[in-house]
Amino acid sequence: MTQKVVFASDKALLHIIRGVAKGREVWGLKKDNDELHVVRPENLEDLDLGSYRAVEPIKSVLFPAREDLGSWPGPEKEIDVPGRLLVGFKACDLGTFDFLDHVFLAGDFVDPFYKAARENAFIISSDCTAAKEVCFCTYLSRKPHPEKGYDLNVSPIDGGNLIEAGSEAGEQALAEFGAGLSEADKERLAARDAHRAEMVELVQGQVKEAGLSTWEDASQDFDKKFSHPVWHEQAEKCVECGACNFICPTCHCFLLCELEEKEGFKRFKNWDACLYPAFASVAGGANPRKRRSERLRNRFDKKFSFFVQELGVPACTGCGRCTEACAGEIDIKEVLRKVS
Repeated sequence: MTQKVVFASDKALLHIIRGVAKGREVWGLKKDNDELHVVRPENLEDLDLGSYRAVEPIKSVLFPAREDLGSWPGPEKEIDVPGRLLVGFKACDLGTFDFLDHVFLAGDFVDPFYKAARENAFIISSDCTAAKEVCFCTYLSRKPHPEKGYDLNVSPIDGGNLIEAGSEAGEQALAEFGAGLSEADKERLAARDAHRAEMVELVQGQVKEAGLSTWEDASQDFDKKFSHPVWHEQAEKCVECGACNFICPTCHCFLLCELEEKEGFKRFKNWDACLYPAFASVAGGANPRKRRSERLRNRFDKKFSFFVQELGVPACTGCGRCTEACAGEIDIKEVLRKVS
Protein backbone atom coordinates (compact mmCIF):
# COMPACT_ATOMS: atom_id res chain seq x y z
CA MET A 1 0.00 0.00 0.00
CA THR A 2 1.05 3.58 -0.61
CA GLN A 3 1.65 5.22 2.75
CA LYS A 4 -0.22 8.46 3.22
CA VAL A 5 1.44 11.30 5.16
CA VAL A 6 -0.59 14.27 6.39
CA PHE A 7 0.21 17.37 8.43
CA ALA A 8 -1.77 17.85 11.65
CA SER A 9 -1.65 20.40 14.44
CA ASP A 10 -1.42 19.12 18.00
CA LYS A 11 -5.16 19.74 18.33
CA ALA A 12 -5.92 17.76 15.17
CA LEU A 13 -3.68 14.92 16.35
CA LEU A 14 -5.56 14.75 19.65
CA HIS A 15 -8.83 14.64 17.68
CA ILE A 16 -7.56 11.60 15.75
CA ILE A 17 -6.43 9.90 18.96
CA ARG A 18 -9.83 10.58 20.54
CA GLY A 19 -11.58 9.07 17.53
CA VAL A 20 -9.47 5.92 17.48
CA ALA A 21 -9.75 5.58 21.28
CA LYS A 22 -13.53 5.16 21.22
CA GLY A 23 -14.39 1.68 22.46
CA ARG A 24 -10.74 0.86 23.11
CA GLU A 25 -8.61 0.46 26.21
CA VAL A 26 -5.93 3.17 25.95
CA TRP A 27 -2.28 2.69 26.92
CA GLY A 28 0.34 5.38 26.42
CA LEU A 29 3.28 7.27 27.83
CA LYS A 30 3.29 9.73 30.70
CA LYS A 31 6.27 11.59 32.15
CA ASP A 32 7.06 11.25 35.85
CA ASN A 33 10.31 12.59 37.35
CA ASP A 34 11.97 12.93 33.95
CA GLU A 35 11.12 9.36 32.97
CA LEU A 36 8.38 8.14 30.67
CA HIS A 37 6.18 5.31 31.91
CA VAL A 38 3.53 3.15 30.27
CA VAL A 39 0.17 4.02 31.84
CA ARG A 40 -3.56 3.89 31.30
CA PRO A 41 -4.33 7.63 31.32
CA GLU A 42 -7.37 9.10 33.01
CA ASN A 43 -7.51 11.74 30.29
CA LEU A 44 -6.12 11.56 26.77
CA GLU A 45 -4.63 15.02 27.32
CA ASP A 46 -2.29 13.40 29.85
CA LEU A 47 -0.59 11.33 27.16
CA ASP A 48 2.94 12.32 26.22
CA LEU A 49 4.39 11.18 22.90
CA GLY A 50 7.77 11.41 24.56
CA SER A 51 11.09 12.22 22.99
CA TYR A 52 12.42 8.68 23.57
CA ARG A 53 11.16 5.28 24.70
CA ALA A 54 9.41 4.55 28.00
CA VAL A 55 10.92 2.65 30.92
CA GLU A 56 8.56 -0.29 30.36
CA PRO A 57 8.53 -2.25 27.06
CA ILE A 58 5.47 -2.65 24.87
CA LYS A 59 5.37 -6.37 25.67
CA SER A 60 4.13 -5.47 29.17
CA VAL A 61 0.77 -4.65 27.54
CA LEU A 62 0.45 -7.38 24.91
CA PHE A 63 2.31 -10.17 26.72
CA PRO A 64 1.64 -9.37 30.41
CA ALA A 65 3.91 -10.51 33.23
CA ARG A 66 1.12 -12.68 34.67
CA GLU A 67 -1.70 -14.06 32.55
CA ASP A 68 -4.67 -16.10 33.78
CA LEU A 69 -5.10 -19.18 31.59
CA GLY A 70 -8.13 -20.58 33.39
CA SER A 71 -9.05 -23.19 35.99
CA TRP A 72 -9.37 -26.97 36.02
CA PRO A 73 -11.81 -28.60 36.27
CA GLY A 74 -13.97 -26.13 34.44
CA PRO A 75 -14.79 -24.78 30.99
CA GLU A 76 -12.02 -23.70 28.66
CA LYS A 77 -10.84 -20.16 29.38
CA GLU A 78 -12.67 -17.68 27.18
CA ILE A 79 -10.25 -15.42 25.34
CA ASP A 80 -11.74 -11.97 25.79
CA VAL A 81 -8.98 -9.49 24.94
CA PRO A 82 -10.19 -5.89 24.69
CA GLY A 83 -9.46 -3.66 21.76
CA ARG A 84 -6.47 -1.53 22.74
CA LEU A 85 -4.97 1.71 21.53
CA LEU A 86 -1.23 2.01 22.19
CA VAL A 87 0.15 5.54 21.82
CA GLY A 88 3.69 6.90 21.64
CA PHE A 89 5.76 3.71 21.47
CA LYS A 90 9.06 3.99 19.64
CA ALA A 91 10.87 1.96 16.98
CA CYS A 92 12.80 -0.12 19.51
CA ASP A 93 9.47 -1.33 20.91
CA LEU A 94 7.91 -2.03 17.54
CA GLY A 95 10.97 -4.19 16.86
CA THR A 96 9.54 -6.48 19.54
CA PHE A 97 7.12 -7.93 17.01
CA ASP A 98 9.88 -9.36 14.82
CA PHE A 99 10.53 -11.85 17.61
CA LEU A 100 7.36 -12.26 19.69
CA ASP A 101 5.30 -12.82 16.55
CA HIS A 102 7.79 -15.46 15.45
CA VAL A 103 7.72 -17.21 18.82
CA PHE A 104 3.99 -17.05 19.57
CA LEU A 105 2.39 -17.01 16.10
CA ALA A 106 4.70 -18.65 13.55
CA GLY A 107 5.32 -22.07 15.08
CA ASP A 108 3.31 -25.28 15.21
CA PHE A 109 1.43 -23.96 18.23
CA VAL A 110 -0.11 -20.48 18.21
CA ASP A 111 -0.62 -18.68 21.53
CA PRO A 112 -4.30 -17.65 21.32
CA PHE A 113 -3.95 -15.00 24.03
CA TYR A 114 -1.06 -13.23 22.31
CA LYS A 115 -2.75 -13.63 18.91
CA ALA A 116 -5.89 -11.91 20.18
CA ALA A 117 -3.85 -9.14 21.83
CA ARG A 118 -1.98 -8.42 18.58
CA GLU A 119 -5.07 -8.52 16.41
CA ASN A 120 -6.99 -6.18 18.73
CA ALA A 121 -4.26 -3.55 19.04
CA PHE A 122 -4.15 -0.25 17.16
CA ILE A 123 -0.68 1.31 17.41
CA ILE A 124 0.12 5.01 17.11
CA SER A 125 3.90 5.17 17.30
CA SER A 126 6.19 8.20 17.17
CA ASP A 127 9.70 9.19 16.14
CA CYS A 128 12.44 9.64 18.71
CA THR A 129 13.42 13.29 19.02
CA ALA A 130 16.11 12.66 21.66
CA ALA A 131 18.19 9.71 22.81
CA LYS A 132 19.10 8.31 26.19
CA GLU A 133 22.77 7.61 26.89
CA VAL A 134 22.07 3.87 26.77
CA CYS A 135 20.42 3.95 23.32
CA PHE A 136 22.29 2.14 20.53
CA CYS A 137 19.65 1.05 18.00
CA THR A 138 21.76 1.97 14.96
CA TYR A 139 24.30 -0.67 15.99
CA LEU A 140 21.57 -3.26 15.29
CA SER A 141 20.95 -1.77 11.81
CA ARG A 142 17.78 -0.15 13.17
CA LYS A 143 16.59 3.45 13.11
CA PRO A 144 15.37 5.78 15.88
CA HIS A 145 12.10 6.16 13.97
CA PRO A 146 9.54 3.47 13.17
CA GLU A 147 9.72 1.90 9.73
CA LYS A 148 7.02 -0.75 10.19
CA GLY A 149 4.69 -2.27 12.77
CA TYR A 150 2.41 0.73 13.26
CA ASP A 151 -1.04 1.76 12.15
CA LEU A 152 -0.20 5.46 12.43
CA ASN A 153 3.17 7.04 13.12
CA VAL A 154 3.66 10.59 14.36
CA SER A 155 6.72 12.68 13.47
CA PRO A 156 6.81 15.95 15.45
CA ILE A 157 8.05 18.93 13.41
CA ASP A 158 7.97 22.68 13.97
CA GLY A 159 4.37 23.84 14.17
CA GLY A 160 2.74 20.42 14.30
CA ASN A 161 3.11 16.79 13.31
CA LEU A 162 3.36 14.58 10.26
CA ILE A 163 1.17 11.51 10.53
CA GLU A 164 1.88 8.48 8.38
CA ALA A 165 -0.48 5.56 7.85
CA GLY A 166 1.20 2.16 7.93
CA SER A 167 -1.84 -0.09 7.58
CA GLU A 168 -5.34 -0.18 6.16
CA ALA A 169 -6.67 0.47 9.65
CA GLY A 170 -4.47 3.54 9.83
CA GLU A 171 -5.71 4.77 6.46
CA GLN A 172 -9.29 4.31 7.62
CA ALA A 173 -8.58 6.22 10.84
CA LEU A 174 -7.18 9.16 8.89
CA ALA A 175 -10.14 9.13 6.53
CA GLU A 176 -12.62 9.07 9.41
CA PHE A 177 -10.98 11.31 11.99
CA GLY A 178 -8.51 13.35 9.94
CA ALA A 179 -10.95 14.73 7.41
CA GLY A 180 -9.79 18.07 6.13
CA LEU A 181 -6.10 17.44 6.74
CA SER A 182 -3.90 17.93 3.69
CA GLU A 183 -1.08 15.71 2.54
CA ALA A 184 2.33 16.86 3.73
CA ASP A 185 4.23 19.12 1.35
CA LYS A 186 7.85 18.66 0.31
CA GLU A 187 9.15 21.20 2.84
CA ARG A 188 7.56 19.44 5.80
CA LEU A 189 8.67 16.03 4.58
CA ALA A 190 12.20 17.41 4.22
CA ALA A 191 12.02 18.78 7.78
CA ARG A 192 10.98 15.35 9.08
CA ASP A 193 13.75 13.61 7.17
CA ALA A 194 16.30 16.12 8.47
CA HIS A 195 15.21 15.49 12.07
CA ARG A 196 15.46 11.75 11.51
CA ALA A 197 18.94 12.06 10.03
CA GLU A 198 20.05 14.11 13.05
CA MET A 199 18.80 11.39 15.38
CA VAL A 200 20.56 8.65 13.43
CA GLU A 201 23.79 10.65 13.64
CA LEU A 202 23.32 11.23 17.38
CA VAL A 203 22.76 7.56 18.20
CA GLN A 204 25.52 6.42 15.87
CA GLY A 205 27.85 8.82 17.68
CA GLN A 206 27.02 7.04 20.94
CA VAL A 207 27.69 3.69 19.26
CA LYS A 208 31.12 4.84 18.12
CA GLU A 209 31.88 6.35 21.53
CA ALA A 210 31.15 2.95 23.09
CA GLY A 211 33.75 1.38 20.79
CA LEU A 212 31.25 -0.76 18.90
CA SER A 213 31.72 -1.75 15.29
CA THR A 214 28.90 -3.90 13.87
CA TRP A 215 26.63 -6.53 15.38
CA GLU A 216 27.96 -8.99 12.79
CA ASP A 217 31.36 -8.82 14.53
CA ALA A 218 29.79 -9.82 17.85
CA SER A 219 27.65 -12.58 16.31
CA GLN A 220 30.30 -14.14 14.07
CA ASP A 221 31.47 -17.56 15.31
CA PHE A 222 29.69 -16.98 18.61
CA ASP A 223 29.99 -20.64 19.59
CA LYS A 224 33.77 -20.20 19.55
CA LYS A 225 33.46 -17.44 22.15
CA PHE A 226 31.93 -19.65 24.85
CA SER A 227 35.20 -19.64 26.80
CA HIS A 228 35.69 -15.87 26.49
CA PRO A 229 36.69 -14.33 29.85
CA VAL A 230 33.95 -11.70 29.56
CA TRP A 231 31.30 -14.16 30.82
CA HIS A 232 33.10 -14.82 34.12
CA GLU A 233 34.09 -11.18 34.45
CA GLN A 234 30.54 -9.85 34.03
CA ALA A 235 28.93 -12.71 35.98
CA GLU A 236 30.81 -11.54 39.07
CA LYS A 237 28.56 -8.45 39.00
CA CYS A 238 25.29 -10.28 38.28
CA VAL A 239 22.86 -10.68 41.19
CA GLU A 240 20.52 -13.04 39.28
CA CYS A 241 17.53 -10.71 39.68
CA GLY A 242 16.25 -11.21 36.14
CA ALA A 243 15.66 -7.48 35.62
CA CYS A 244 17.42 -7.57 32.24
CA ASN A 245 15.04 -10.30 31.07
CA PHE A 246 11.87 -8.66 32.32
CA ILE A 247 12.65 -5.19 30.96
CA CYS A 248 13.83 -6.45 27.57
CA PRO A 249 11.29 -5.96 24.75
CA THR A 250 12.28 -9.22 23.03
CA CYS A 251 12.73 -11.65 25.96
CA HIS A 252 9.76 -14.00 25.87
CA CYS A 253 10.43 -16.97 28.16
CA PHE A 254 7.55 -17.89 30.43
CA LEU A 255 6.70 -20.42 33.10
CA LEU A 256 3.37 -22.18 33.54
CA CYS A 257 2.46 -22.35 37.20
CA GLU A 258 -0.55 -23.76 38.98
CA LEU A 259 -2.15 -22.61 42.21
CA GLU A 260 -4.22 -25.09 44.15
CA GLU A 261 -7.83 -24.14 44.72
CA LYS A 262 -10.55 -25.74 46.85
CA GLU A 263 -11.37 -27.96 43.90
CA GLY A 264 -8.71 -28.30 41.22
CA PHE A 265 -6.24 -25.57 40.34
CA LYS A 266 -5.81 -22.28 38.49
CA ARG A 267 -3.10 -21.98 35.84
CA PHE A 268 -1.07 -18.87 35.07
CA LYS A 269 1.54 -17.93 32.51
CA ASN A 270 4.30 -15.91 34.20
CA TRP A 271 7.41 -14.28 32.76
CA ASP A 272 10.55 -16.31 33.45
CA ALA A 273 14.22 -15.29 33.42
CA CYS A 274 17.19 -17.22 32.02
CA LEU A 275 19.40 -15.60 34.68
CA TYR A 276 17.48 -17.42 37.45
CA PRO A 277 19.56 -20.32 38.88
CA ALA A 278 16.83 -22.92 38.28
CA PHE A 279 15.79 -21.72 34.81
CA ALA A 280 17.38 -24.61 32.91
CA SER A 281 16.68 -27.28 35.54
CA VAL A 282 15.02 -30.46 34.32
CA ALA A 283 13.25 -33.36 36.00
CA GLY A 284 15.67 -35.31 38.12
CA GLY A 285 17.58 -32.22 39.20
CA ALA A 286 20.04 -31.89 36.31
CA ASN A 287 20.95 -28.32 35.29
CA PRO A 288 23.12 -27.71 32.21
CA ARG A 289 23.71 -24.10 33.23
CA LYS A 290 24.50 -24.15 36.94
CA ARG A 291 26.97 -21.27 36.83
CA ARG A 292 26.03 -17.60 36.51
CA SER A 293 28.57 -17.16 33.73
CA GLU A 294 26.85 -19.91 31.71
CA ARG A 295 23.45 -18.30 32.17
CA LEU A 296 24.75 -14.86 31.23
CA ARG A 297 26.44 -16.29 28.17
CA ASN A 298 23.23 -18.10 27.22
CA ARG A 299 21.32 -14.81 27.21
CA PHE A 300 23.73 -13.32 24.67
CA ASP A 301 23.92 -16.57 22.72
CA LYS A 302 20.13 -16.58 22.29
CA LYS A 303 20.04 -12.97 21.12
CA PHE A 304 23.18 -12.74 19.00
CA SER A 305 23.57 -16.26 17.68
CA PHE A 306 20.34 -18.29 17.81
CA PHE A 307 18.06 -15.57 16.40
CA VAL A 308 20.66 -14.52 13.85
CA GLN A 309 20.56 -18.09 12.55
CA GLU A 310 16.77 -18.25 12.87
CA LEU A 311 15.73 -14.86 11.48
CA GLY A 312 18.91 -13.23 10.21
CA VAL A 313 18.94 -10.47 12.86
CA PRO A 314 19.82 -10.28 16.57
CA ALA A 315 16.98 -10.36 19.10
CA CYS A 316 17.99 -6.96 20.43
CA THR A 317 16.53 -3.60 19.44
CA GLY A 318 19.16 -1.37 21.03
CA CYS A 319 16.87 0.22 23.64
CA GLY A 320 19.45 -0.10 26.44
CA ARG A 321 16.81 -0.95 29.05
CA CYS A 322 18.83 -3.90 30.36
CA THR A 323 21.77 -1.62 31.14
CA GLU A 324 19.50 0.78 33.04
CA ALA A 325 17.80 -2.00 34.99
CA CYS A 326 20.90 -3.99 35.96
CA ALA A 327 21.66 -3.87 39.68
CA GLY A 328 25.20 -5.03 38.91
CA GLU A 329 25.74 -2.30 36.30
CA ILE A 330 26.41 -4.72 33.47
CA ASP A 331 26.47 -2.70 30.24
CA ILE A 332 25.34 -4.63 27.18
CA LYS A 333 27.47 -2.41 24.94
CA GLU A 334 30.60 -3.25 26.91
CA VAL A 335 29.90 -6.98 26.62
CA LEU A 336 29.32 -6.72 22.87
CA ARG A 337 32.48 -4.68 22.40
CA LYS A 338 34.55 -7.31 24.19
CA VAL A 339 33.20 -10.25 22.20
CA SER A 340 33.50 -8.48 18.84
